[in-house]
Amino acid sequence: MSAASPDTLLRAAIGDDVTVACPACGASSLRVIERQTAIPVHNTLMLDDATTAVAFATGDLVLGWCGACGFAANVVFDESKLDYSSSYEESQGFSGTFNAFARGLAKEWIDRFDVREGDVVEIGCGKGDFLKLMVELGNNRGLGFDPAFDPARVDTPERGSLEVRQERFDHSTGPLDVDFVCCRHTLEHIDRVHDFVTTVRAAIPAGRRTALGFELPDFERILDEGAFWDVYYEHCSYFTRGSLRRLFERSGFEVHDVRLVYGNQYLILEATPGKATDGQTDDLPALAEKVDAFPDRVRTKVESWRRDLAAWKAGGLTTVLWGSGSKAVGFLTAVGDHDAVTSVVDINPHKQGRFMPGCPQPIVGPEDLKTIRPDVVVVMNPIYLDEIGADLRSMDLEPRLTALT
Repeated sequence: MSAASPDTLLRAAIGDDVTVACPACGASSLRVIERQTAIPVHNTLMLDDATTAVAFATGDLVLGWCGACGFAANVVFDESKLDYSSSYEESQGFSGTFNAFARGLAKEWIDRFDVREGDVVEIGCGKGDFLKLMVELGNNRGLGFDPAFDPARVDTPERGSLEVRQERFDHSTGPLDVDFVCCRHTLEHIDRVHDFVTTVRAAIPAGRRTALGFELPDFERILDEGAFWDVYYEHCSYFTRGSLRRLFERSGFEVHDVRLVYGNQYLILEATPGKATDGQTDDLPALAEKVDAFPDRVRTKVESWRRDLAAWKAGGLTTVLWGSGSKAVGFLTAVGDHDAVTSVVDINPHKQGRFMPGCPQPIVGPEDLKTIRPDVVVVMNPIYLDEIGADLRSMDLEPRLTALT
């Protein structure tokens, strides 16, 4: 991806233009808008002890933004540092809030594209929860691809059939002679995004009107909020509505819709094969203003959270984080004081008793809060505030409840 040397890229300052080909459109330079050094290369890989967690492998992030298409990428990303094994625990399927959203999305796609008694492929299916919904709700035949899949984590569907291969989808996988292809929260982990999307397009047989549904984080929200906790090593690619549409149109798809969902945090793209085009770029001037403001917003947010955590610590308050996913690792890595929190809470039983990369604090279950009795609970995603508040009240706990915003 890079024309400049890795050393040159690492020395680039905020605001510098670096000679790097945009992975989405091929433009010749990107503007540096964020830098992070020695950050964990994984966020949701579960570890067995604090020593291993603290010594976990790190990498650097130099986030470059393309003014030609609106895409952003970590220009020093090294895929060889990553290990998407069965210890990778990305599942959000233990939350009622998230499950309701996932079920609604599956029903929406089945209805919109009439995916019934047909064939569905999910690229990056995780533990298979969403693919199972697509299979059961539409009586479909499902095929998933994910190297982190754990066969013990998904039951046989009540209707339809389900197969998952513990491997990545690539050009050697075979034709996508299917009715629907979905890909949720995977594209942001792929650095050569144009190559990947064109590989998907090439796998669809000529004349086949296979429908696509992609879901991924919205970079414009990250820019607006200065959400430093949502910029981390695993995510090497960042899309806005415009840049996502342009990538798919450039790769030979007709884009039918790009919309915001889940509290305006995620993008949904729907498309079918069509003539390659170059999309409109009217959104880029306004996006450039947000990019210009982003470094100051990040600095302000980091300093604010450092002050809050230090004040709670100095006041003898017990602070915990709720949610041990990527946001928690990104948040603690940026603020730099892991001792400011006592522990990290997660409702996922597969995480409890284990550790996050870079963090010596253990992951505990909600029931452990009856003993810990926190004074402050920092929620990693505000969409779960009502759900978490109800859980705390059911345990007769009334800590101060705040969220990353």
